[in-house]
Amino acid sequence: MALENIVNAAKSALKDVVSSPSADPISDRDEVLQDLHLAEKAWATDGVHSGLWFVRDGEHVAFTPMTRNGATLTIGGQTTNFIPADRFADYLVNMRAAIEAGEFDREIAGALHGSANVGGIAEVALPPAREGSPQDIRQVQQDAVLIREGRNPDGSLSAVVSSGS
Repeated sequence: MALENIVNAAKSALKDVVSSPSADPISDRDEVLQDLHLAEKAWATDGVHSGLWFVRDGEHVAFTPMTRNGATLTIGGQTTNFIPADRFADYLVNMRAAIEAGEFDREIAGALHGSANVGGIAEVALPPAREGSPQDIRQVQQDAVLIREGRNPDGSLSAVVSSGS
């Protein structure tokens, strides 16, 4: 094999690794959404102060989302964001909506297929504070996580109703 062929093959392989755009942004989102669900579920568990992507410190939560290869996803140019604890569950819901809408596609593709922390232009809206006691707010947030899993507030599976064929 000629030296020129070897060099061209190496250049081509390196180019694919460094700059290949994702052929399927939806599948790239899937693992991030799965890990986001784990963070939501951990946060909804009573007494949990840390989990995948987050650590609670008093009234704030340090939130550092990552892809499974260890690259951080930037939100508003920051790799770690500090969210009021009473708004964190709603913040995760907003992040899920942003990811599903494709607003993180550039960051996710960069983390998985190129250089991490590209852009950092994706934003997640900080939700307004909810009215009510902290216990009631937490219960509503815990119930919402279960509903997204297809479960009732008691943890049992939701019934599947067919249209009767």
